[in-house]
Amino acid sequence: MQIQTVNNSPNFQANHLRTAKMVNKKIKVNSIDIYSINKSDKSLIDNLLLKLDAKKRSDANGVREKNNVNDTVSYVLRKASMLDGKAKDGVYIAVKNGKQVTGILDFTDGGIPLLKNLTVWGKGNKEASRENLFTEFLRYVERKNNSSAEPSDIFVYAEPRSKGNKWLKESGFMSTEKNRNVIRERLRMDSSVIGQNARNREFDVEFVTGMKINKNMKHKQVELNSNLEI
Repeated sequence: MQIQTVNNSPNFQANHLRTAKMVNKKIKVNSIDIYSINKSDKSLIDNLLLKLDAKKRSDANGVREKNNVNDTVSYVLRKASMLDGKAKDGVYIAVKNGKQVTGILDFTDGGIPLLKNLTVWGKGNKEASRENLFTEFLRYVERKNNSSAEPSDIFVYAEPRSKGNKWLKESGFMSTEKNRNVIRERLRMDSSVIGQNARNREFDVEFVTGMKINKNMKHKQVELNSNLEI
């Protein structure tokens, strides 16, 4: 993914994974697009990092390793700047209306897929960003499992009493902890239900937000707005 120069203005590229577009005209969010980024997108990442501290971001339902959303986003973006195209780890961003980054997700996959951070922010329908980031991750694992002799479960850690933990359990994760006093609770999604959970989440997005998801996109590199905000 390279930077192309048009009229002396840099245009950043990233791998386009999915899109959800408005069907109901009463909804202000026209589209949510999901992209994967890595070190080939360093100029894009640097551009976003420069703008990151301009405002505070909050997400009650966020799943994050750091103390706040800004620190989490900075951590994940810097991780993306070190990933190459062969890396099994991944970083996804959600872009609203082609203008603003409104969410980020990262995972590791050393044989066992582990969801690390998922947080969204900004005005408009934040859940559309959250659900599409999450569902793209589920689809990634589903595709991997379909080509593997030994399908993988998904794991995630979250603070037991947080809203993010509750959201994860509502989305198909189950607790593996017997000790309820743990600082971070280990959750698991069984490989046999990953595909169905992905379809359920997509149905929820379309039903609740009035958006239509392109579920069968061919992943491709596309040009992003050079003035992309965060």
